[in-house]
Amino acid sequence: MIYLFFCVVSVKNFLFSLCCTVVFSILFDRFIRPDRSGWRGYTLHTLSILIFYGATLALTGGFWVACILTDALFLALVIASNIKFRVLGEPLVFSDLAVAASFLRYPRFYLAAIPTFLKIILIPAALLVFGCVITFSSTAPTTHFAGLLILLISLLSLSAGWKFYWRSNVMLRPGLEADIVRYGLLPVLLIYTLRWRATPSPAPAQPLPAREPDTDPAPFLVIVQCESFADPTDLVPNHPLAPLHNFERLKKNSDRYGALSVSGFGAYTMRTEYAVLCGRSEEELGFRAFDPFLTVQDEHTFGLPNRLAALYKKRLFVHPHDLRFYGRDRLMPALGFTTLVGPDDFADVETVGPYISDKAIGDYLHDHIMAAKEPELIYVVTMENHGPWDAGRLDAPDALKAWERHVQNSDALLGSLDSTLRDCGYPAHLIFFGDHRPSIPGYSTPSKIRSTPFISLPYYIHGTKDFSSISQITPSELHRLILALLWQN
Repeated sequence: MIYLFFCVVSVKNFLFSLCCTVVFSILFDRFIRPDRSGWRGYTLHTLSILIFYGATLALTGGFWVACILTDALFLALVIASNIKFRVLGEPLVFSDLAVAASFLRYPRFYLAAIPTFLKIILIPAALLVFGCVITFSSTAPTTHFAGLLILLISLLSLSAGWKFYWRSNVMLRPGLEADIVRYGLLPVLLIYTLRWRATPSPAPAQPLPAREPDTDPAPFLVIVQCESFADPTDLVPNHPLAPLHNFERLKKNSDRYGALSVSGFGAYTMRTEYAVLCGRSEEELGFRAFDPFLTVQDEHTFGLPNRLAALYKKRLFVHPHDLRFYGRDRLMPALGFTTLVGPDDFADVETVGPYISDKAIGDYLHDHIMAAKEPELIYVVTMENHGPWDAGRLDAPDALKAWERHVQNSDALLGSLDSTLRDCGYPAHLIFFGDHRPSIPGYSTPSKIRSTPFISLPYYIHGTKDFSSISQITPSELHRLILALLWQN
């Protein structure tokens, strides 16, 4: 009789905790941004929730531990996605989980986006969840077995649904915001991951041939990807800032300038970087477009240094920050760079704010180019103007003024490189562009307008150039423009 009583109590606890887990997760999902519309996707959502509930129940043996852990984790995902959408204009996507380790290595990059009240309750909430795990876990074998059974049934159901319906009917192409609205966060994270894993790699790209012996050598090619470089005159409507004098001055010397239509806002440097280096558009990448560095090893033949290896014996990648970030220490050699110039090469130079200054970059490039014996390919990623732009940085009264002072230093770098390449004695070509607009809460917030300036400057000893033209191009089109310039000259 007593045994039967405890069996009934356990079944009630099990069913009630299971019901609470699913119901509360659905309530949390209704708070996702952009706003959910309708009730599509909740079969996928429920199966995903049950998989985690079953796994935690199998490990802990506690019905309420599984409930609290499952809903707490999902609530954390919803909060993180909403913060990201507010700051960067994009909800959470599967590739964000791949760079979670960078949060521990460089928390400064992310903590500024977290509201103060969340920072205050974060540790107490974690301790509360940990306390629940310790208090309510159980060694009873029946509860562990129940969790394992739920896990297996949910996985089998999900696999069958994917094989017979979702794979051929749901989220066939990327449309992140629209899919979040239609299906919710968990289905998008799951299906996008499966689509990404199933994306085939393209056929290898072919390198450019060497130049004929009787033709001029390739020009000294310098490409500068400038951190958070944007036009201050149109960054904040109704809040005028000083123009970029060197950029404005050099427009008349350029063969092309205008707006670079980057996909990210406030972050996702690697999307612009990949597109300029490899030239594959977002349409070609499909689900790989969210973080193309995750699969760039499969596409290394598209890398500009690999394709230009016959024209440039020396191909440098310069970045004065930890090259492990985005895995650049591994990926850049695979793309064809022969030399990596990282923070160790700038150990004794000045910083402006928290990071290596753009002036230090300009000084390094001046010395290196002037000492070069033959033209080289140099790709530079600057760091000085990386956020967050706290009030007081560079003694600025607010974040916008701090960003403005840094962007003027970036403009000075452009002027310095112009002087260096005019005096180097080689035919040369400079490409200078911004990787994304800055996210400055209260001033620069996500919108459909995300373009950054770019300029293409030729320095040829012989010949004439056409008049400069204004363009609006994508980063992958900039890659093709670079190849075209080398082919023509």
